[in-house]
Amino acid sequence: MKAILTGMNGTVAPVVARELLQHGIEPVAWDREKVSTSKEEEMRHFIEEVNPNYFLHIGMGPAEWAGALARLCAEYQIPFLFTSTVSVFSDQVTGPIPPETSPDAEDEYGHYKRDCEEVIFSNNSSAQIVRLGWQIGNEAGSNNMMDYFVNEMKQNGVISASDHWYPSCSFLEDTASALVEILTMHGPGLYHLNGNTRHTFYEIAVGLKELHNLDWQIECVDLPKQDHRMIDSKISIPSITKRLSLHTK
Repeated sequence: MKAILTGMNGTVAPVVARELLQHGIEPVAWDREKVSTSKEEEMRHFIEEVNPNYFLHIGMGPAEWAGALARLCAEYQIPFLFTSTVSVFSDQVTGPIPPETSPDAEDEYGHYKRDCEEVIFSNNSSAQIVRLGWQIGNEAGSNNMMDYFVNEMKQNGVISASDHWYPSCSFLEDTASALVEILTMHGPGLYHLNGNTRHTFYEIAVGLKELHNLDWQIECVDLPKQDHRMIDSKISIPSITKRLSLHTK
């Protein structure tokens, strides 16, 4: 079995690729230097050449590309999964946020992801769209929470973390496992993945500091005061408390 993945130079896709291998599915990267993201003939040829059992669109790119991929996968009857984000919701939406909540973000990134969701479902009613929270890796070097904290220490000598912000987040390995489960065992539709049920950004920062035995200086602050936690009864993902020694206030 094979699965085509976009975004293999990013944060999530390489971890998903390793998870696919554990399930006996060969990951095949979409190399943008070799395969166009706008010329349908090239896209169609690549998909036919690989003849995948699954398609995971995890990489960034124009909404038109997402729509074309979704349409082609519908034509070839290939299960199609797209990773979206909690950022499709503005700060005016207060969690816990279920999948049926209407996205309302108007910032550039949030609106872009909203556009992708709309064009995918309009081109492929069997698609799976999975909204992710902030991913937690084990080290800096990619767009994940650890990278943010490491850069904050380098630039400011201190990490300012709100004790009134409840972010959606999960560990990369847990996200990858859940994505493969959704892809292979669940049906079409919209899913929310979040491993944080009750902890603030400050508590998470302290937990990561202890987990990796780092000399971070963490300052507890009051802002932002937001609840961005997503919920979904259709899929479960391990709580971040399983990897972090976190205690409620």
